[in-house]
Amino acid sequence: MSADEVVETDVCIIGGGPAGCTCALYTSRANLKTVVLDKNPFVGALAITSHIANYPGVDKSMTGTELLDMMRDQAIQYGTDYKKTQVFMVDTTSEDGRKIVYTPDGIFKTKALVLGTRRRGAKATSLGMRYVRGSSY
Repeated sequence: MSADEVVETDVCIIGGGPAGCTCALYTSRANLKTVVLDKNPFVGALAITSHIANYPGVDKSMTGTELLDMMRDQAIQYGTDYKKTQVFMVDTTSEDGRKIVYTPDGIFKTKALVLGTRRRGAKATSLGMRYVRGSSY
C-alpha cells in the first residue's frame, strides 16, 4: 500500500485493543467492510498484562498478549483488514459525509469512524477532530 493510495471502507477503527477488536468482530460479521488501524499491538494496557485474572472464560495463565492475539485473529477471520500503522490526522468535514483518515501507509475514506484508543491513546482533538454527532467519551 502506498502513502497516496485511497481505501474505501464502511467502518474504520482506530485502535487495535479489546474495544477495537470487538467492534471489528461485530462490524465484519455484519458484512461491513472494516479496517483496524493499530499503531503498535505490543504497547497497550492489555498487551503488557502478564496474566489475565478476571476476564470471563479465560484461563488465569493466559497473558494479555495471548488474549489480544486471539481477539485480533477472530476479527480477521470474519473479514477485518488489520493494518499496523499510525494515524496522524482525521478529516470529518468531507462534503459527502465520509471521514478521511490519514496514515503514512495510505488514506482511508470511511462511512463510520470508531476511536478505540483508551485514555493513553489518541484523543479526537489530537487527530484534528472536534466533537461530532455520535461521539462518545
